[in-house]
Amino acid sequence: MNSSRSLYIKIGLILFLFVVVSIINSSIRLRLFGANIENEEIVNSSIKNEINGIFYLEKAAQIDSTLKSITAKNHFNGNVLVAYKGNCIFKKSYGYADLNKKEELTTESIFQLASLSKQFTAMAVMILKEQGKLSYDDTVTKYIPELPYKGITIRMLLNHTSGLPNYMWLTENYWKEKNAPYNEDIIKMFEETKTPIYFSPGRRFDYSNTGYVLLASVVERVSRKRFSTFMEDEIFIPLGMENSFVYSSSFKTRKNMLKGYGIRGKRYRVIDETVNDGTVGDKGVYSTIDDLFKWDQALYANTIVSEETMNEALSGFKIRNKYNVNYGFGFRLTQRDNKKVVYHHGRWNGFRTSIYRFVEDNNTIIVLNHTSTSLNSTIIRNIEKVFSDTSATDITRDVISTIIDSGIDSGIKKYYNLKLSSGNVVLDTLKFNQTSQILTKEKNINLAEKIVLFKTMYVLGELDTNFMNEKYFLKSLSLAN
Repeated sequence: MNSSRSLYIKIGLILFLFVVVSIINSSIRLRLFGANIENEEIVNSSIKNEINGIFYLEKAAQIDSTLKSITAKNHFNGNVLVAYKGNCIFKKSYGYADLNKKEELTTESIFQLASLSKQFTAMAVMILKEQGKLSYDDTVTKYIPELPYKGITIRMLLNHTSGLPNYMWLTENYWKEKNAPYNEDIIKMFEETKTPIYFSPGRRFDYSNTGYVLLASVVERVSRKRFSTFMEDEIFIPLGMENSFVYSSSFKTRKNMLKGYGIRGKRYRVIDETVNDGTVGDKGVYSTIDDLFKWDQALYANTIVSEETMNEALSGFKIRNKYNVNYGFGFRLTQRDNKKVVYHHGRWNGFRTSIYRFVEDNNTIIVLNHTSTSLNSTIIRNIEKVFSDTSATDITRDVISTIIDSGIDSGIKKYYNLKLSSGNVVLDTLKFNQTSQILTKEKNINLAEKIVLFKTMYVLGELDTNFMNEKYFLKSLSLAN
Protein backbone atom coordinates (compact mmCIF):
# COMPACT_ATOMS: atom_id res chain seq x y z
CA MET A 1 0.00 0.00 0.00
CA ASN A 2 2.77 2.40 1.03
CA SER A 3 4.84 1.48 -2.01
CA SER A 4 1.89 2.16 -4.34
CA ARG A 5 1.28 5.48 -2.64
CA SER A 6 4.99 6.36 -2.99
CA LEU A 7 4.83 5.49 -6.68
CA TYR A 8 1.82 7.77 -7.24
CA ILE A 9 3.57 10.60 -5.40
CA LYS A 10 6.67 10.20 -7.63
CA ILE A 11 4.56 10.11 -10.77
CA GLY A 12 2.65 13.16 -9.55
CA LEU A 13 5.88 15.05 -8.93
CA ILE A 14 7.18 14.16 -12.38
CA LEU A 15 3.92 15.28 -13.98
CA PHE A 16 4.03 18.51 -11.97
CA LEU A 17 7.61 19.17 -13.10
CA PHE A 18 6.63 18.37 -16.67
CA VAL A 19 3.80 20.93 -16.54
CA VAL A 20 6.03 23.57 -14.92
CA VAL A 21 8.78 23.07 -17.48
CA SER A 22 6.19 23.09 -20.26
CA ILE A 23 4.94 26.47 -19.07
CA ILE A 24 8.50 27.82 -18.83
CA ASN A 25 9.41 26.33 -22.19
CA SER A 26 6.26 27.71 -23.82
CA SER A 27 6.98 31.14 -22.38
CA ILE A 28 10.51 31.11 -23.71
CA ARG A 29 9.36 29.72 -27.04
CA LEU A 30 6.78 32.49 -27.30
CA ARG A 31 9.53 35.05 -26.78
CA LEU A 32 11.79 33.26 -29.22
CA PHE A 33 9.24 32.66 -31.94
CA GLY A 34 7.21 35.86 -31.61
CA ALA A 35 8.56 36.59 -35.07
CA ASN A 36 11.22 35.14 -37.34
CA ILE A 37 13.21 38.22 -38.31
CA GLU A 38 11.57 41.56 -37.65
CA ASN A 39 12.72 44.63 -39.57
CA GLU A 40 14.53 45.96 -36.51
CA GLU A 41 16.39 42.64 -36.21
CA ILE A 42 18.02 42.76 -39.65
CA VAL A 43 21.80 42.87 -39.25
CA ASN A 44 23.91 44.78 -41.78
CA SER A 45 27.18 43.48 -43.21
CA SER A 46 29.48 45.61 -41.03
CA ILE A 47 27.88 44.28 -37.83
CA LYS A 48 28.05 40.73 -39.20
CA ASN A 49 31.76 41.22 -39.84
CA GLU A 50 32.22 42.46 -36.27
CA ILE A 51 30.37 39.42 -34.93
CA ASN A 52 32.38 37.07 -37.17
CA GLY A 53 35.53 38.62 -35.77
CA ILE A 54 34.84 37.49 -32.19
CA PHE A 55 34.91 33.81 -33.06
CA TYR A 56 38.58 33.55 -33.92
CA LEU A 57 40.22 36.25 -31.79
CA GLU A 58 42.18 33.66 -29.84
CA LYS A 59 43.36 31.97 -33.05
CA ALA A 60 44.38 35.32 -34.53
CA ALA A 61 46.38 36.09 -31.37
CA GLN A 62 48.17 32.73 -31.67
CA ILE A 63 49.02 33.41 -35.31
CA ASP A 64 50.33 36.86 -34.44
CA SER A 65 52.47 35.46 -31.62
CA THR A 66 53.94 32.81 -33.94
CA LEU A 67 54.70 35.34 -36.69
CA LYS A 68 56.30 37.77 -34.25
CA SER A 69 58.60 34.97 -33.12
CA ILE A 70 59.51 34.03 -36.71
CA THR A 71 60.09 37.70 -37.56
CA ALA A 72 62.36 38.21 -34.55
CA LYS A 73 64.46 35.12 -35.30
CA ASN A 74 64.53 35.15 -39.11
CA HIS A 75 63.81 38.77 -40.15
CA PHE A 76 60.58 38.05 -42.02
CA ASN A 77 59.48 41.08 -44.04
CA GLY A 78 56.05 40.60 -45.48
CA ASN A 79 52.28 40.53 -45.25
CA VAL A 80 50.08 37.65 -44.13
CA LEU A 81 46.33 37.15 -44.53
CA VAL A 82 44.26 34.25 -43.20
CA ALA A 83 40.66 33.65 -44.26
CA TYR A 84 38.51 31.10 -42.45
CA LYS A 85 35.13 29.97 -43.81
CA GLY A 86 35.32 32.83 -46.30
CA ASN A 87 35.95 35.53 -43.69
CA CYS A 88 39.24 37.37 -43.25
CA ILE A 89 40.15 36.68 -39.63
CA PHE A 90 43.78 37.82 -39.69
CA LYS A 91 45.74 40.37 -41.72
CA LYS A 92 49.00 41.98 -40.66
CA SER A 93 52.33 43.37 -41.87
CA TYR A 94 55.71 42.41 -40.41
CA GLY A 95 59.06 44.07 -40.95
CA TYR A 96 59.98 46.83 -43.36
CA ALA A 97 59.13 48.11 -46.81
CA ASP A 98 62.56 49.78 -47.08
CA LEU A 99 65.03 47.68 -45.12
CA ASN A 100 67.72 50.35 -45.17
CA LYS A 101 65.56 53.29 -44.10
CA LYS A 102 63.48 51.08 -41.76
CA GLU A 103 60.21 52.23 -43.26
CA GLU A 104 57.51 49.86 -42.06
CA LEU A 105 55.44 47.67 -44.34
CA THR A 106 51.68 48.24 -44.52
CA THR A 107 48.86 46.09 -45.84
CA GLU A 108 48.72 48.54 -48.79
CA SER A 109 52.23 47.52 -49.88
CA ILE A 110 52.36 46.17 -53.45
CA PHE A 111 54.34 42.97 -54.15
CA GLN A 112 55.60 41.35 -57.34
CA LEU A 113 53.66 38.06 -57.27
CA ALA A 114 56.29 36.11 -59.23
CA SER A 115 54.81 32.72 -60.24
CA LEU A 116 51.49 33.43 -58.54
CA SER A 117 51.00 35.44 -61.73
CA LYS A 118 50.51 32.17 -63.62
CA GLN A 119 47.02 31.65 -62.18
CA PHE A 120 46.01 35.06 -63.57
CA THR A 121 47.44 34.18 -66.98
CA ALA A 122 45.55 30.89 -66.92
CA MET A 123 42.35 32.76 -66.02
CA ALA A 124 42.82 35.06 -69.02
CA VAL A 125 42.94 31.98 -71.26
CA MET A 126 39.86 30.53 -69.55
CA ILE A 127 37.94 33.76 -70.16
CA LEU A 128 38.77 33.65 -73.88
CA LYS A 129 37.79 29.99 -74.00
CA GLU A 130 34.38 30.76 -72.47
CA GLN A 131 33.98 33.61 -74.96
CA GLY A 132 34.43 31.04 -77.74
CA LYS A 133 37.60 32.70 -79.04
CA LEU A 134 39.95 29.74 -78.54
CA SER A 135 40.05 26.10 -77.48
CA TYR A 136 42.48 24.48 -75.06
CA ASP A 137 43.32 21.94 -77.74
CA ASP A 138 44.15 24.52 -80.40
CA THR A 139 47.79 24.45 -81.45
CA VAL A 140 49.85 27.42 -80.33
CA THR A 141 50.98 27.99 -83.92
CA LYS A 142 47.36 28.77 -84.85
CA TYR A 143 47.89 32.06 -83.03
CA ILE A 144 51.69 32.36 -83.23
CA PRO A 145 52.47 30.88 -86.68
CA GLU A 146 56.10 32.03 -86.64
CA LEU A 147 56.86 29.85 -83.61
CA PRO A 148 59.10 27.00 -84.88
CA TYR A 149 57.49 24.30 -82.69
CA LYS A 150 54.63 22.20 -84.06
CA GLY A 151 52.14 20.03 -82.20
CA ILE A 152 52.10 22.06 -78.98
CA THR A 153 48.62 22.90 -77.73
CA ILE A 154 47.39 25.62 -75.40
CA ARG A 155 46.52 22.89 -72.88
CA MET A 156 50.16 21.75 -72.91
CA LEU A 157 51.27 25.29 -72.10
CA LEU A 158 48.76 25.46 -69.23
CA ASN A 159 49.87 22.18 -67.65
CA HIS A 160 53.62 22.34 -68.40
CA THR A 161 53.90 19.45 -70.84
CA SER A 162 55.09 21.38 -73.94
CA GLY A 163 58.80 20.57 -73.79
CA LEU A 164 59.68 24.16 -74.73
CA PRO A 165 63.20 25.41 -73.95
CA ASN A 166 63.82 27.94 -71.18
CA TYR A 167 63.47 31.46 -72.58
CA MET A 168 65.68 32.87 -69.81
CA TRP A 169 68.64 30.92 -71.15
CA LEU A 170 67.84 32.39 -74.56
CA THR A 171 67.81 36.01 -73.37
CA GLU A 172 70.96 35.62 -71.32
CA ASN A 173 72.81 34.23 -74.34
CA TYR A 174 71.26 36.03 -77.33
CA TRP A 175 69.68 39.32 -76.22
CA LYS A 176 71.99 42.24 -76.95
CA GLU A 177 69.68 45.25 -76.57
CA LYS A 178 69.79 47.67 -73.64
CA ASN A 179 66.10 47.35 -72.71
CA ALA A 180 64.72 44.07 -71.38
CA PRO A 181 62.88 42.02 -74.04
CA TYR A 182 59.08 41.77 -74.09
CA ASN A 183 57.14 38.62 -75.02
CA GLU A 184 57.17 39.37 -78.74
CA ASP A 185 60.96 39.65 -78.59
CA ILE A 186 61.13 36.17 -77.03
CA ILE A 187 59.01 34.75 -79.86
CA LYS A 188 61.31 36.39 -82.41
CA MET A 189 64.40 34.88 -80.74
CA PHE A 190 62.82 31.41 -80.84
CA GLU A 191 62.01 31.96 -84.51
CA GLU A 192 65.58 33.00 -85.31
CA THR A 193 67.53 30.53 -83.16
CA LYS A 194 65.20 27.52 -83.51
CA THR A 195 66.44 26.32 -80.14
CA PRO A 196 65.62 22.58 -79.80
CA ILE A 197 62.76 21.51 -77.55
CA TYR A 198 63.54 19.36 -74.49
CA PHE A 199 61.15 16.48 -75.33
CA SER A 200 58.23 15.62 -77.58
CA PRO A 201 55.16 17.65 -76.60
CA GLY A 202 52.89 15.89 -74.11
CA ARG A 203 55.45 13.26 -73.07
CA ARG A 204 56.47 14.72 -69.69
CA PHE A 205 55.64 17.30 -67.04
CA ASP A 206 58.38 19.91 -66.83
CA TYR A 207 57.59 23.23 -65.12
CA SER A 208 57.93 25.86 -67.83
CA ASN A 209 58.03 29.63 -67.52
CA THR A 210 58.27 29.79 -71.31
CA GLY A 211 54.83 28.22 -71.65
CA TYR A 212 53.17 30.97 -69.64
CA VAL A 213 55.01 33.72 -71.52
CA LEU A 214 53.55 32.29 -74.73
CA LEU A 215 50.09 32.05 -73.13
CA ALA A 216 50.22 35.79 -72.43
CA SER A 217 51.12 36.35 -76.08
CA VAL A 218 48.20 34.18 -77.19
CA VAL A 219 45.91 36.32 -75.01
CA GLU A 220 47.27 39.47 -76.69
CA ARG A 221 46.83 38.15 -80.21
CA VAL A 222 43.36 36.72 -79.67
CA SER A 223 42.00 39.71 -77.73
CA ARG A 224 43.96 42.30 -79.73
CA LYS A 225 44.82 44.01 -76.46
CA ARG A 226 48.02 44.45 -74.53
CA PHE A 227 48.17 41.74 -71.84
CA SER A 228 48.13 44.37 -69.09
CA THR A 229 45.03 46.00 -70.60
CA PHE A 230 43.21 42.68 -70.92
CA MET A 231 43.91 41.87 -67.26
CA GLU A 232 42.59 45.26 -66.16
CA ASP A 233 39.44 45.02 -68.28
CA GLU A 234 38.55 41.41 -67.52
CA ILE A 235 39.88 40.76 -64.00
CA PHE A 236 41.26 43.66 -61.96
CA ILE A 237 38.52 46.24 -62.58
CA PRO A 238 35.55 43.81 -62.37
CA LEU A 239 36.85 42.41 -59.06
CA GLY A 240 37.71 45.80 -57.58
CA MET A 241 41.41 44.94 -57.44
CA GLU A 242 42.38 48.62 -57.47
CA ASN A 243 46.04 48.08 -56.53
CA SER A 244 46.83 45.31 -59.01
CA PHE A 245 48.53 45.67 -62.38
CA VAL A 246 50.89 43.97 -64.81
CA TYR A 247 54.53 45.05 -65.00
CA SER A 248 55.61 47.30 -67.84
CA SER A 249 59.09 48.64 -68.44
CA SER A 250 57.50 51.98 -69.39
CA PHE A 251 55.88 52.78 -66.06
CA LYS A 252 57.67 54.38 -63.15
CA THR A 253 57.60 53.07 -59.61
CA ARG A 254 54.12 53.39 -58.14
CA LYS A 255 53.19 54.39 -54.62
CA ASN A 256 53.60 51.48 -52.16
CA MET A 257 55.35 49.36 -54.82
CA LEU A 258 58.10 47.32 -53.17
CA LYS A 259 61.57 46.30 -54.27
CA GLY A 260 62.91 42.79 -53.71
CA TYR A 261 65.83 42.20 -51.36
CA GLY A 262 68.53 39.56 -51.27
CA ILE A 263 71.14 38.83 -48.62
CA ARG A 264 74.76 39.60 -49.46
CA GLY A 265 77.00 38.76 -46.58
CA LYS A 266 75.03 39.80 -43.52
CA ARG A 267 73.09 42.63 -45.12
CA TYR A 268 69.98 42.88 -47.25
CA ARG A 269 70.49 44.66 -50.55
CA VAL A 270 68.01 45.66 -53.25
CA ILE A 271 68.08 43.27 -56.21
CA ASP A 272 68.48 45.22 -59.43
CA GLU A 273 66.27 44.63 -62.46
CA THR A 274 67.44 41.87 -64.79
CA VAL A 275 67.23 41.17 -68.50
CA ASN A 276 64.27 38.85 -67.85
CA ASP A 277 62.07 41.38 -66.04
CA GLY A 278 60.31 42.59 -69.19
CA THR A 279 58.43 39.39 -70.02
CA VAL A 280 55.00 38.74 -68.48
CA GLY A 281 52.64 35.81 -68.08
CA ASP A 282 55.01 33.66 -66.07
CA LYS A 283 55.38 36.52 -63.56
CA GLY A 284 54.80 40.28 -63.69
CA VAL A 285 51.51 40.71 -61.84
CA TYR A 286 51.79 43.11 -58.89
CA SER A 287 49.19 43.09 -56.13
CA THR A 288 48.37 43.61 -52.45
CA ILE A 289 47.21 41.22 -49.76
CA ASP A 290 43.69 42.71 -49.88
CA ASP A 291 43.41 42.43 -53.65
CA LEU A 292 44.54 38.81 -53.52
CA PHE A 293 41.78 38.08 -51.02
CA LYS A 294 39.27 39.56 -53.49
CA TRP A 295 40.74 37.29 -56.15
CA ASP A 296 40.55 34.28 -53.82
CA GLN A 297 36.88 34.87 -52.97
CA ALA A 298 36.01 35.42 -56.64
CA LEU A 299 37.47 31.99 -57.40
CA TYR A 300 35.30 30.41 -54.71
CA ALA A 301 32.21 32.20 -56.03
CA ASN A 302 32.94 31.42 -59.72
CA THR A 303 32.56 35.13 -60.41
CA ILE A 304 34.84 35.27 -63.44
CA VAL A 305 34.19 31.97 -65.20
CA SER A 306 31.74 29.12 -64.70
CA GLU A 307 32.00 26.42 -62.06
CA GLU A 308 32.58 23.84 -64.80
CA THR A 309 35.53 25.81 -66.17
CA MET A 310 36.99 26.29 -62.67
CA ASN A 311 36.63 22.59 -61.83
CA GLU A 312 38.68 21.67 -64.89
CA ALA A 313 41.29 24.30 -64.01
CA LEU A 314 41.65 22.88 -60.50
CA SER A 315 41.98 19.24 -61.56
CA GLY A 316 45.07 17.16 -62.21
CA PHE A 317 45.66 15.09 -65.34
CA LYS A 318 47.42 12.00 -66.68
CA ILE A 319 50.41 11.90 -69.00
CA ARG A 320 49.96 9.28 -71.72
CA ASN A 321 47.05 7.92 -69.64
CA LYS A 322 49.58 6.55 -67.16
CA TYR A 323 51.12 9.08 -64.82
CA ASN A 324 49.11 11.34 -62.54
CA VAL A 325 50.23 14.97 -62.37
CA ASN A 326 48.88 17.15 -59.56
CA TYR A 327 48.83 20.40 -61.49
CA GLY A 328 45.86 22.28 -62.91
CA PHE A 329 45.94 25.54 -64.84
CA GLY A 330 48.37 27.74 -62.90
CA PHE A 331 47.74 25.89 -59.62
CA ARG A 332 49.45 23.00 -57.88
CA LEU A 333 47.25 20.43 -56.13
CA THR A 334 47.67 18.38 -52.97
CA GLN A 335 45.70 16.87 -50.07
CA ARG A 336 45.38 17.70 -46.36
CA ASP A 337 43.35 15.27 -44.23
CA ASN A 338 41.88 13.82 -47.44
CA LYS A 339 40.70 17.27 -48.51
CA LYS A 340 41.77 19.12 -51.64
CA VAL A 341 44.28 21.95 -51.34
CA VAL A 342 45.04 24.27 -54.26
CA TYR A 343 48.29 26.20 -53.92
CA HIS A 344 51.25 27.84 -55.58
CA HIS A 345 54.53 29.48 -54.64
CA GLY A 346 56.40 32.23 -56.44
CA ARG A 347 60.02 33.36 -56.37
CA TRP A 348 61.56 36.17 -58.37
CA ASN A 349 64.26 38.77 -57.68
CA GLY A 350 63.88 38.82 -53.89
CA PHE A 351 60.13 38.21 -53.80
CA ARG A 352 58.71 35.00 -52.33
CA THR A 353 54.96 34.60 -52.53
CA SER A 354 52.50 31.86 -51.56
CA ILE A 355 48.78 31.17 -51.63
CA TYR A 356 47.18 28.07 -50.09
CA ARG A 357 43.46 27.54 -50.68
CA PHE A 358 41.74 24.79 -48.67
CA VAL A 359 38.90 24.73 -51.16
CA GLU A 360 36.51 22.31 -49.44
CA ASP A 361 36.41 24.51 -46.32
CA ASN A 362 36.78 27.96 -47.97
CA ASN A 363 39.95 28.62 -45.97
CA THR A 364 42.92 30.54 -47.40
CA ILE A 365 46.43 31.49 -46.33
CA ILE A 366 48.33 34.18 -48.28
CA VAL A 367 51.97 35.04 -47.54
CA LEU A 368 53.81 37.80 -49.42
CA ASN A 369 57.51 38.27 -48.66
CA HIS A 370 59.86 40.73 -50.39
CA THR A 371 63.13 39.18 -49.28
CA SER A 372 64.89 36.05 -50.49
CA THR A 373 64.48 34.33 -47.10
CA SER A 374 62.56 31.07 -47.58
CA LEU A 375 60.09 31.41 -44.68
CA ASN A 376 56.73 31.12 -46.44
CA SER A 377 56.28 27.36 -46.02
CA THR A 378 57.28 27.54 -42.36
CA ILE A 379 54.71 30.29 -41.78
CA ILE A 380 51.96 28.33 -43.55
CA ARG A 381 52.67 25.13 -41.57
CA ASN A 382 52.50 27.06 -38.29
CA ILE A 383 49.20 28.69 -39.24
CA GLU A 384 47.76 25.28 -40.16
CA LYS A 385 48.66 23.99 -36.68
CA VAL A 386 46.73 26.83 -35.03
CA PHE A 387 43.58 25.71 -36.82
CA SER A 388 43.94 22.01 -36.05
CA ASP A 389 41.02 22.16 -33.54
CA THR A 390 38.26 24.70 -34.07
CA SER A 391 35.21 22.41 -33.81
CA ALA A 392 33.45 24.12 -30.87
CA THR A 393 34.07 27.57 -32.33
CA ASP A 394 32.94 26.51 -35.82
CA ILE A 395 29.67 24.98 -34.56
CA THR A 396 28.89 28.01 -32.38
CA ARG A 397 29.54 30.34 -35.30
CA ASP A 398 27.32 28.27 -37.60
CA VAL A 399 24.41 28.33 -35.12
CA ILE A 400 24.68 32.06 -34.36
CA SER A 401 25.09 32.95 -38.05
CA THR A 402 21.98 30.91 -38.87
CA ILE A 403 19.99 32.73 -36.17
CA ILE A 404 21.13 36.12 -37.49
CA ASP A 405 20.54 35.29 -41.16
CA SER A 406 17.41 33.13 -40.99
CA GLY A 407 15.81 33.46 -37.55
CA ILE A 408 15.62 31.53 -34.29
CA ASP A 409 13.56 28.68 -35.76
CA SER A 410 16.29 27.96 -38.31
CA GLY A 411 18.93 28.26 -35.57
CA ILE A 412 17.19 25.63 -33.45
CA LYS A 413 16.86 23.30 -36.45
CA LYS A 414 20.55 23.81 -37.19
CA TYR A 415 21.41 23.01 -33.57
CA TYR A 416 19.38 19.77 -33.54
CA ASN A 417 20.68 18.68 -36.93
CA LEU A 418 24.22 19.10 -35.60
CA LYS A 419 23.31 17.04 -32.52
CA LEU A 420 21.83 14.30 -34.67
CA SER A 421 24.86 14.16 -36.96
CA SER A 422 27.60 14.67 -34.38
CA GLY A 423 26.16 13.40 -31.11
CA ASN A 424 27.39 15.61 -28.30
CA VAL A 425 27.55 19.25 -29.44
CA VAL A 426 29.64 21.69 -27.42
CA LEU A 427 28.80 25.36 -27.90
CA ASP A 428 30.88 28.28 -26.68
CA THR A 429 28.57 30.24 -24.35
CA LEU A 430 30.97 33.19 -24.22
CA LYS A 431 30.41 33.79 -27.94
CA PHE A 432 26.64 34.01 -27.38
CA ASN A 433 27.25 36.67 -24.72
CA GLN A 434 29.66 38.61 -26.94
CA THR A 435 27.24 38.47 -29.89
CA SER A 436 24.42 39.73 -27.69
CA GLN A 437 26.62 42.60 -26.45
CA ILE A 438 27.43 43.69 -30.02
CA LEU A 439 23.76 43.58 -31.01
CA THR A 440 22.77 45.53 -27.89
CA LYS A 441 25.41 48.15 -28.65
CA GLU A 442 23.91 48.48 -32.13
CA LYS A 443 20.38 48.91 -30.63
CA ASN A 444 19.23 45.54 -31.98
CA ILE A 445 17.66 44.66 -28.61
CA ASN A 446 15.12 42.07 -29.79
CA LEU A 447 17.69 39.91 -31.54
CA ALA A 448 20.16 40.36 -28.66
CA GLU A 449 17.55 39.02 -26.22
CA LYS A 450 16.75 36.08 -28.48
CA ILE A 451 20.42 35.13 -28.66
CA VAL A 452 20.59 35.10 -24.83
CA LEU A 453 17.33 33.13 -24.55
CA PHE A 454 18.62 30.58 -27.05
CA LYS A 455 21.73 30.14 -24.93
CA THR A 456 19.62 29.79 -21.77
CA MET A 457 17.15 27.36 -23.28
CA TYR A 458 19.30 25.15 -25.44
CA VAL A 459 22.94 25.59 -24.45
CA LEU A 460 22.60 25.83 -20.66
CA GLY A 461 19.07 24.61 -19.85
CA GLU A 462 18.82 21.78 -22.37
CA LEU A 463 15.05 21.87 -21.71
CA ASP A 464 14.10 20.20 -24.95
CA THR A 465 16.48 17.32 -24.40
CA ASN A 466 15.45 16.66 -20.78
CA PHE A 467 11.90 17.18 -19.46
CA MET A 468 10.52 18.17 -22.84
CA ASN A 469 11.91 14.98 -24.36
CA GLU A 470 9.36 12.16 -24.50
CA LYS A 471 11.98 9.42 -24.15
CA TYR A 472 13.44 11.11 -21.09
CA PHE A 473 9.96 11.44 -19.57
CA LEU A 474 9.16 7.76 -20.13
CA LYS A 475 12.54 6.80 -18.73
CA SER A 476 11.73 8.84 -15.60
CA LEU A 477 8.48 6.90 -15.20
CA SER A 478 10.30 3.58 -15.52
CA LEU A 479 12.78 4.63 -12.82
CA ALA A 480 9.86 5.42 -10.51
CA ASN A 481 8.87 1.78 -10.72
